[in-house]
Amino acid sequence: MNAIDRLQELTRPTGEEDLLAVRYPAPRVSVPVKPAAVVVAALLLAVGVWGFTRDGDGGEQIEWEQVAEPTEVRGVVVVAVVGEVANPGLMTLNEGSRIADALQVAQPLPHADLLAHNQAQLLVDGQQILVQAVGAAPPPGVPPPADGRPGTVSLNSATAAELTSLPGVGEATAASIVAHREAHGPFTSVEQLMDVRGIGPAKFEAMRSQVGL
Repeated sequence: MNAIDRLQELTRPTGEEDLLAVRYPAPRVSVPVKPAAVVVAALLLAVGVWGFTRDGDGGEQIEWEQVAEPTEVRGVVVVAVVGEVANPGLMTLNEGSRIADALQVAQPLPHADLLAHNQAQLLVDGQQILVQAVGAAPPPGVPPPADGRPGTVSLNSATAAELTSLPGVGEATAASIVAHREAHGPFTSVEQLMDVRGIGPAKFEAMRSQVGL
């Protein structure tokens, strides 16, 4: 028997050795497995929320504020479309609509004279759109043409009553037009209408194609 085998023989346990008695203290806190997992998850969630609500520079807490989106509120205009249309009467349209929008709702008849209207013209509240048949004569009460253009009203010769036939022009505005030409002389351009009290850009555009000098 060599030395290595002899050492293994001497160190092999015989089963008669004395065992060292060790007493382990009882644990102070006992946490079941499932509740422990819940506690750990809650702690991780709390740490994550805390880190998310801090910025990267000064470490200050972010203040959350609910911001309401502004709601755009647009006005409306009420106009009347009469004459050669399938759906005559009053209609309510969004502010900024044009004569073309009103005619689309009114549905002109096949023989309606659409060339008599500037369909790009802005609508004003209280405006009346008279759609006539092609070749029809102007209705009674409409003043004679100005500047050689059919259907236009002369700013320098029309009476206050005749001026009220213009879109958006009531008695007060018509009186202001007459007073302006009496105080400053005849109009030299239709753009001078915007110098009259009560006539702004929208109302001027509504009547521009229907006035002359």
